[in-house]
Amino acid sequence: MPWIGPLIVLAIELPSIWTVPHVGEWFYFWYAGHLVATGMSPFEPANWLPTTHGYGPLAGGLAVNTLDGLDLAQLRTYSRWLWPPIAAILLAPFGALPFEIGVPALHVATIVIAIGSALWLVRVLMPPALRPLAFAVLVASPPLVQVMRAATVTLAILPSTALLFAGLRRIDGPRIGLASFGLSLRPQLFLVVLAGLFGVMSARPMRRALVTSAVVWIVLNTVAFVVSPIPLDPSLLDAAREYALHDNSSTWRLAWEVAGDGVAILAPLMLAGALVASAVAVRRSSAASRTEMVIACALALAVAAAPYAHTYDHLALFPAWLLVLRAANTRSRGLRTVGSLAVILAALGYGWSAYLVGAAGFRAAVAVTPFLAIALCASVAQRPELQPGTTHPRY
Repeated sequence: MPWIGPLIVLAIELPSIWTVPHVGEWFYFWYAGHLVATGMSPFEPANWLPTTHGYGPLAGGLAVNTLDGLDLAQLRTYSRWLWPPIAAILLAPFGALPFEIGVPALHVATIVIAIGSALWLVRVLMPPALRPLAFAVLVASPPLVQVMRAATVTLAILPSTALLFAGLRRIDGPRIGLASFGLSLRPQLFLVVLAGLFGVMSARPMRRALVTSAVVWIVLNTVAFVVSPIPLDPSLLDAAREYALHDNSSTWRLAWEVAGDGVAILAPLMLAGALVASAVAVRRSSAASRTEMVIACALALAVAAAPYAHTYDHLALFPAWLLVLRAANTRSRGLRTVGSLAVILAALGYGWSAYLVGAAGFRAAVAVTPFLAIALCASVAQRPELQPGTTHPRY
């Protein structure tokens, strides 16, 4: 029963994932979908005023209302809706329901998508024998648990990541374009990933897929912006800066906590080291896995370089953890054990420790995690020597 481990992990997590009342931002995201479903814009702060006095701190006793008691000035800054248009559009089906039904339905859908997407990514990247362990690591990780417990549309990057790797395997332009559209839900991450994608897809065999994926991405974003346009309002930038000053787990915030005014020196040095380690990981990878390593390192670099990051952005580190586990499995028994333990200690041991430290106030501790992922990728990547007539396995 190799899958008993992941099932036990999920059973242990369930009481903290499904709470009554629903904690986190379930009501907030339901209301964003409600605005789109009723023909209003979530980007207009005044449209959120009913949440500040009409539902109470526990909306119907069902879910925490993080907007209760706020005034219009606060709605224009710290609590501003800053997601790309597709975010609220995805939430509209739940917002069309009464919140007594829409909030639990959104929570159930989030858990199903989170678990299903993690399993999908594992099936794409891992050989059958390693899938139970890999899946257990992902479902026990802080970003996935937090997403299932407290809500965030950032979850969309997980199925998008799985679709991206599946599309790259088949050189399938429409899949890659759709996956890129999902990843652009977090623009601060997508820009770095876009550079990695362009690098691997500019080779002659993938150029047609590159063009097709770009067309699909442009069309989907155009439709989303038409359905839910973003207003040309300078206060959106002010709100974005306000977010970065508070709940921020980025490299830049960590460098500021450590070096103060030296952040402009320390943060670029940290990112330069991560870039060098990523180059080492890619260069040492086998030809068959090099594309996957490029994208995994690009995702980790994106998290490290983002000016604003949160624990749930670390869903983008999942491919790196999986590739380290897969690479370690090709070594001797001792190195295989060391590699697996290293992933468990980094993703779960340090990940949960940093999360708890963050809950106590020092959120920047989480920013170390993408650097650990990149370092492990560089340490285990090894170009294997193939015997004549053999090929690299495809999972």
